[in-house]
Amino acid sequence: MNTKTESPVVGIIISLFTDTGPQVVLNSAETHVSEDQAFNLSIRIMTLIGEGISEDIFGPLPIPSNEEFLCLAYAFFVKSTFTTDPRLKKRPSVICIVFKRQLKRIVSHAHGLIFSYLSNVTPELFRTEDDFKTVKMREIDTRLTALISTNPIRIYRVSRDTLVEHIDPIMIPSDAYVVADLEKKTLFVLYDQHLSPVQKRNVSIMIDGLNGKEYRRGFNKRIVDSEEEKEQLLNFFGLAKNL
Repeated sequence: MNTKTESPVVGIIISLFTDTGPQVVLNSAETHVSEDQAFNLSIRIMTLIGEGISEDIFGPLPIPSNEEFLCLAYAFFVKSTFTTDPRLKKRPSVICIVFKRQLKRIVSHAHGLIFSYLSNVTPELFRTEDDFKTVKMREIDTRLTALISTNPIRIYRVSRDTLVEHIDPIMIPSDAYVVADLEKKTLFVLYDQHLSPVQKRNVSIMIDGLNGKEYRRGFNKRIVDSEEEKEQLLNFFGLAKNL
């Protein structure tokens, strides 16, 4: 399997709505998106989302005065630590993922992965407006750039009859793992050796649903039966101790 880490993501822009309006607190895409463009983008997104802001992803959206790049915007709230406006006890916040326009299709494939990662990590890293520290924001930037590669390998795990994206660095035992190779357009299925035929059938149905929802039924499904190949794949993806 190919493991290239080249990414279409060129950086992120993080904005926070303050008493005086949107404020850009990080622009790691500054070599491609100017400070003025980043500020105007923040205003547009805050206006577009308005009071209906929630933990969701919007886009792809255009970047003002920039034809080369697009962005996805993840919106969420943090608690304010000081405000003169009682309506702003919760601060609307946005993480914009800036990517190359011509690689829109690749980023669209990773939409679910982006949402899974940000919806899990933002409540932990950013609870109040004081939590927007450079080191934390740079961590988000680095992780997103690594997650969305031009040939991403996505891993799903099946546990308790539920299929979820596997993004936690701490590996969790599962009934099965599904490795999605976007280059080969193949879903590699690795079953626990103790899984019954009925359980395998249920897992197969979930995988067919994943194929339809995430990949428009464009992927082949391959069951890895060879114990040798299975062991190689488990070791390669760091899952050997968990299945």
